Amino acid sequence: MPFPVLAQVGVNTTSPQNELHVNGSLQVVNEINVGGDAQTAGDSGTAGFALVSNGSGQPPKWKDITETSDAVGTMIVANGQFVVAQEITVQLSADYAGTAATGSTLPSAIGNLSNEILDNENKYTGDASSNSFQVANDGVYEVYLNMQLLTTANTYPTIGIWNNSTNNWVVNVNDLFVANGAQTYTLITTVTLSSSSTYSFRSINTANYTIKHLSAGTTGSGPVSQVTVRRLK
Repeated sequence: MPFPVLAQVGVNTTSPQNELHVNGSLQVVNEINVGGDAQTAGDSGTAGFALVSNGSGQPPKWKDITETSDAVGTMIVANGQFVVAQEITVQLSADYAGTAATGSTLPSAIGNLSNEILDNENKYTGDASSNSFQVANDGVYEVYLNMQLLTTANTYPTIGIWNNSTNNWVVNVNDLFVANGAQTYTLITTVTLSSSSTYSFRSINTANYTIKHLSAGTTGSGPVSQVTVRRLK
């Protein structure tokens, strides 16, 4: 007949810290069941699953560590965990016409930047006259901006990311406009962004300018002005 003994058992130790304390290696030649109680066996898991802790006082559980999030995007490792990197990719839905800036005029939030290709954290908003976004986590983010502009020769159009919270550029690119037609401005870099700030894609020039929605020419026409912000770590 069963004869229960309420005691701690130690193997290779005279001061066991739990009901069973093995001070050394442990060989298991069959399944390991976790959970359950005095009358029922625990869960032996599924082939390929890993044993994951549920914290102090709770039984661990078997988990498929290859399972991924429902979010669309790139998988990265951040703080020791697999996460889907936040990504915002947006194109112009129509040409954007910017007016000449004078004096201390602030850069304008680019309008019509509303054709969302990807916004997997729902942190971006854009309409005909403005745009803004936030990041879900503090971190390092890759930035890619490509804009095709039409404006007056010998001016210096500027495009980039603006911190709405501190009213200053995070990063930007400008160059002398010399083209007879459209000229492309491209920015590829990495920056540190904060979840406590709000940002926007902005532009400025001393002459009126147009950011083109579609390219044109003998090679055909297609979306040409696009921005991407993607978390790296």
